[in-house]
Amino acid sequence: MEPMTMLVLAFQLLALFSIAGALLIYLICKVREDSKTCPPEAQPSRVVLVTSADTALGLQLCTHLANKGCRVFAGMKEAHDSLPAKLLCGWMKIREYSEEPISGTIIPMKLDVTREDVLREATVAMGAHLNANERGIAAVINTSGSVFRGRVESQDVQQWEHMLKTNILGTLRVAKAFVAFLRPTRGRLLYLGGSSAGATMGGDGLVAFNASRVAVDKCAEELRKELQPYGVSVVALDTCGMTAESLYKPPVAQVMSDCAGAPTQYTADVLSANALQVIERALWDFAPQERYTLLSHNKYQFTLPCRSSLRVPKQTPSSEAVSPAAKNVQTV
Repeated sequence: MEPMTMLVLAFQLLALFSIAGALLIYLICKVREDSKTCPPEAQPSRVVLVTSADTALGLQLCTHLANKGCRVFAGMKEAHDSLPAKLLCGWMKIREYSEEPISGTIIPMKLDVTREDVLREATVAMGAHLNANERGIAAVINTSGSVFRGRVESQDVQQWEHMLKTNILGTLRVAKAFVAFLRPTRGRLLYLGGSSAGATMGGDGLVAFNASRVAVDKCAEELRKELQPYGVSVVALDTCGMTAESLYKPPVAQVMSDCAGAPTQYTADVLSANALQVIERALWDFAPQERYTLLSHNKYQFTLPCRSSLRVPKQTPSSEAVSPAAKNVQTV
């Protein structure tokens, strides 16, 4: 073959490969754009269940996730007349008329992890609230639990039974009741776990409570193995560095004035802004880790106020003398 013919052939092959490469790049870019602009029904589910909004931590998670555009089922033992239910109802009404309305919503729902009948009713109620094109939910965050502090020789045995029933059996009951909502979406089950090193909560009088936390970690470990073939991820939120009481304490109601009819306000700042971001990662990371640490430095407990916390939109001059601890509150 003559040199000139070979040169022409080489240029033709180069042009052909260039066109093929450009076409391949165009197709890749087109696929990426289509995935970003897919219809709402093809988007990942943004529905989350928080099993207990009766706790300040659970209440804070409900409002934070609603602020982020999620539809949140807020479980509580009394979904109408309890303080958390009234606070959530008031919070939603205020947010509806704010300058920047939230895109998410909160649906109070009766839920008690110690009662099989209530759990069955909760699954039926949640299924009724899902849209026709929704096959399931994105995640279940188990914030239910209890703690009683006391030395073994003086502690009531009924308190042990309540902790074991709520913390251990409650974890298994939640998985049994709601895993059917997680399989279709390959969703996630999040629970409040101990540290990866197996460290327990410090302080006296927590023998039964620490025993229940070790058992919960083991339950979650076995659930992870069982649910992995179905694509359901079981994720531990490492709470090492937080006090036992802070995990399950109720929201604190406050009255800012002694006048009759004064609005009831409350605080629910348990998690820092960084900890809330960690929980968001645990919910939405493409490949979730088995464990996420909520506190950056475990030997310190952060009490920084978070923007997602429930707070008064604007203080009046008469309330300027309120202590800093009462600033992050919400009026109902």
